[in-house]
Formats: sequence, structure tokens, C-alpha cells
Amino acid sequence: MVRSRSRDAGFTLVELLVVIAIIGTLVGLLLPAVQAAREAARRSSCQNNLKQIGLAILNFESAKKFYPPARADAAPGYPVTELAIPAPASGAIQHGPGVFLLPFIEEANLAGQYNLKVTWSDPTNATVIATKIPGLVCPSSATANPMDTGNAPNSASAPKWNAAPSDYSIANGVNGLIGLAPYNLIPPVPGYDPNAGGATDAKQYTGAILPISTISSFTTGMSPPFFNSRQLMKTKDVLDGTSKTFAWVEDAGRPVLYRRRTPIAGQRASGSGWADPDSEFWVDGYTTDGVTSKGPCAMNCNSSNELYSFHPSACGAVFCDGSVRFLADDLSMPVLAAAISAAQGENLPTPE
Repeated sequence: MVRSRSRDAGFTLVELLVVIAIIGTLVGLLLPAVQAAREAARRSSCQNNLKQIGLAILNFESAKKFYPPARADAAPGYPVTELAIPAPASGAIQHGPGVFLLPFIEEANLAGQYNLKVTWSDPTNATVIATKIPGLVCPSSATANPMDTGNAPNSASAPKWNAAPSDYSIANGVNGLIGLAPYNLIPPVPGYDPNAGGATDAKQYTGAILPISTISSFTTGMSPPFFNSRQLMKTKDVLDGTSKTFAWVEDAGRPVLYRRRTPIAGQRASGSGWADPDSEFWVDGYTTDGVTSKGPCAMNCNSSNELYSFHPSACGAVFCDGSVRFLADDLSMPVLAAAISAAQGENLPTPE
């Protein structure tokens, strides 16, 4: 006669181990799915942020009849009359790109508090520029979005300012050197000559969202201000097509400097603040390890003034028609340069 097992008997050790193994396997299968679902939600939120930025740009143009600038700089004798920025008696009055979007991204209250008649980092603007704007932060960003003090992270130096960061900004040009030997990474930038003593530096601004008024040459200082005569950009000036030309892109993680996905201690990526005039940038390209500039990696190799995101193998961009796309991070440098430029007529595919 075979006895039935007692109802009070527990699992044997073997049975318990089998159950644990099954649960472990199920958890192992479930976690990647949960993580993927979370990233899909974060990516969707990031896409919506970029979409709102694109709409803000188009609404600004509708109201002002030109695109909002990548930055605005007034120097002695050079006011920015289109934006009611006076010429200072000395120094410069400078404002970053996020300042001009504020009324169009439901931040009219902040816009009303911001003073365009003093530079962005003036104490008068301290409270405003330290205000974090959720729509300018990508949920996938891994940095918890630290404030930018103007110094390297964890520096003992007194803050130069406290600026709330943005994970989005403007890639509006390319370093002209990468179109020349020994790099030859893109077709040469028309009109750019590195031997011209700075006279052709402005040619590297090839994009649609451009600075307004005075910006000094890296090599000639303020003699002369090389950007003052540039036209105000409008949709009709984007001859390469608004669906093919960047408006804003992701450059997430600043002010922390990342190489690939590794934060680099004691180094700062500049231009983090949404009000910082240094927020906009020219693309240099990097080596695939993210260490050396002027390399073939178009995005996600280095976060210092390059296209960069924390999405797996992609980086977001809103185009001048308001459409949003996530670009594969194996995008080639020539295709990236063509997407930046507004009117160079490159016969290259639209980046996807």
C-alpha cells in the first residue's frame, strides 16, 4: 500500500531549488522587457519635448517673421534691435537660445522675469536661469541634470553662475577643418579658409537656427565682429528643405562630460544652460572612443557640444518643418553635415 503524502509536508530541497530557478528565469526574462518599456516611454516623452520645441520655433517665426536665434550678442555700438537688446557701454550682453523660446513653451511667467537688457548671467537673471524647465530635459538623461556652475563638476571654485541645464540645443555648423586634409570627413565647407586670419570663420555657421548680431572670431577677437551682417533666417531661406534640415537636436548630459556612456570626472561640457549663449555648437566629430575630436563618429561618442543622447543607439532631432526623428548613431559625417546645413544643396539622403 502506497501512502499519500502528508498535506503538511513542505517542499523538498530539490523542489525548492527548481522553483527558485524558474522564478529567476522568469525575472531574467521580465526585467529587459520592463526596461525596454520604460525606455520606450522615456523616448516618447523626449520626442514630445522636441515636438514642442519645433512648434515653438514655428510660432516664434510666425510672430517675429524670423527664426528664434541660436544666441544673441550685443556689443558696444551693436545693439540687437530686433529683440530689444541694447548695446552695452562695455563688455557684451549675451543671451542663449532657450530665452527666446520661453513664451512659446508655456513659460511666459519666466519670460516676464528675464531681463534682456543685461547679460544672461547677471545677478538680475540669477533666479530665472536657475529654474529647471521639464520640457527641456530628456527623461532618459543619466545625469539627474545637475546645475551648471561654469566650473568642472565638484570644483571647489566659486560658481560663475547657477544655470539650469537643457538636454536640447542647436547644431548649426561644422568645424571647417574636418572638410580639409588630413581629415577629409565631409565635403569642404564652401568659402571656409583656415589661412584667412579668421575672415571666413562665419562660413562654418551653415545651419538654419543662427546667432543674431555680434559674435567675435576665435582668431581676430572683435576686429571685426564677424557675424553682425548675417541675415535673419526664415523658412524660405532653408533652401535644402525644412524636412531635411535640423532645427534643434539632443546634446544630453551636459555639464557632465561623457565619452560613450562613461562620465569623465573633473571635466565639464560647456553650454549646458538653456539661457547660456554657448549652448549652440558646431559639430567636430570624434573618434569612436570619444577621446579625440575631428573624428568620424557623428553622435553619441562625446557629449561636449556634439549630438549626444542616452537613448540606445539613437539621438533625437527636430527638423525645421516640426517633424521629429531619432537618428541612428552610425550616421555618417557627410550626411550629418548635410542635415545641419540649410542651403548648400547637398545631394545626400535625409538622415534617419
